[in-house]
Amino acid sequence: MATKKPTEPLKLAPINKRRVTLKIVGTSTLIQHNWSEKALHMMREKHAGKKTKKRDVRDPEQEANDAMYRTADGTPGVPGMAIKKAIIAAAHKDIGCEKTLVRKALFLVCDDPGLILPLVDFDDPEFKEDVVRVGAGATDLRYRPYFHRWAVVMTWEIDAELLQVGDLVNLIDRAGFGVGICEWRPEKNGEHGRFKVDQSFPIDETEA
Repeated sequence: MATKKPTEPLKLAPINKRRVTLKIVGTSTLIQHNWSEKALHMMREKHAGKKTKKRDVRDPEQEANDAMYRTADGTPGVPGMAIKKAIIAAAHKDIGCEKTLVRKALFLVCDDPGLILPLVDFDDPEFKEDVVRVGAGATDLRYRPYFHRWAVVMTWEIDAELLQVGDLVNLIDRAGFGVGICEWRPEKNGEHGRFKVDQSFPIDETEA
C-alpha cells in the first residue's frame, strides 16, 4: 500500500504593500452635484409614501452651494471613490490590466470620514443653471458649482506584486482621459471632469 507524501506547508510571500502619493490636475471643468440633506429627506419621504409638501421657493445660490462636495472641515473636495471607480473603469484585459485585479490591488488612503479629497490649486466655482432630464421626458432645473481650475493630491495603497506604480500612473491618465468624474463626464457622454497626472509634482512612493 502506497504511503501518502506529507503535505508541504505553503510558502506564501508577504504582501508587498506600497503607498503612492501623486497629484492630478483637471483638464476640463469639474461639475459637481452632491445631494443636500434637504433633498435626501424629501426623497426618503417620497419613497416612504408620505405626501410631500408644496415646493419652497428655490434659492439657486444656496442649491449650488449645497451641491458642492466638502471635507469634514468644509473644504471643497471630490469623492475619492469616484476617482477609484474611474480607475477601475479604465482597466481592461485588452490592455493587460483586468478590472478584478485593480479592485483587489488598489485602496484609497484618506482621513476624511466621507472619503472626500480636498481640492487644491482651485478657483472659486462658477454657479450655473442647467436643464436636466428627470423621469420619462420630464425636465427640471439644477444649480451646480463649476470648477474651471482644480487639482487633487491623493494617496493610494497598492499591492505592488499585482499593480506597479508606473501602471497606476498610466491607469489614472487613462481614467482621466476617457472616463472622468462627476457630472457630464466622458463615461456619461460628456466632456467634463477630465484630468491627468501632474508630472511636475513629485510622485512619492514609500513602504506601507
